[in-house]
Amino acid sequence: QWAAARMFAQTAKGFHVHPPRIPEGVSPNEWFERLFVAEAADFSLRPYADEQWDVMFFVQGRAEMILREARGGLPLRTMRFFIDGDNHRGPNNAAVVIPAGVAHALRVEGSEDLIMVYGTSTSFRAEAEGRIASEVETAQLPEPWQKFLESDQ
Repeated sequence: QWAAARMFAQTAKGFHVHPPRIPEGVSPNEWFERLFVAEAADFSLRPYADEQWDVMFFVQGRAEMILREARGGLPLRTMRFFIDGDNHRGPNNAAVVIPAGVAHALRVEGSEDLIMVYGTSTSFRAEAEGRIASEVETAQLPEPWQKFLESDQ
């Protein structure tokens, strides 16, 4: 499934994670040990059709992206990097593939809107969108603004 999206300057999409598929009767730690360590070369074990992977490419603007390993049994790792849109040609142009089980967040860097093209390995299912509470998306108005709006002025 492919789509395009525009994020306005100074906006962000908070952390979310697409849950990986884990076979019944197996712990996540055992499954990921088998999948990525013990039998890493056996790609037939990987359930690509049963879990959502994302791929993103930025056409315009600049993005800050944070990836956080959230799959049980794998070492916690965090990657934070900046990606330039295609309108800023250079070594920071990249497409990013995000596997299921990796939490990810995105923020527009700078004053230019961000336009991205993204694909998912499966059709979008809202129940599979593991949103992690984020102040970025639920921030309240600054207190002085709220007071002004509630006043009789």
